[in-house]
Amino acid sequence: MREGGRPRRISKQRALVKSLMAKALQGDVRATTAVLTLYARLITEPPEDEGRAIEDDELLIIRRFGPRLLKSLGKKKTPT
Repeated sequence: MREGGRPRRISKQRALVKSLMAKALQGDVRATTAVLTLYARLITEPPEDEGRAIEDDELLIIRRFGPRLLKSLGKKKTPT
């Protein structure tokens, strides 16, 4: 993976989440659903991997992004 033009090694799990977030921000409904599902699990369930806690900056991003994403989805509803 590249960030800021420089190569960076990250776990497959982290790469998956970054990919989902990018797709959700571009309006991909399936990615948005997956991100919201992960968000819901994150705020309601303790992490299984006690060896590696969620970093503060990651948690802050998720907490800020979830409500914004929900709000933007409410605006995109089409009349039925």
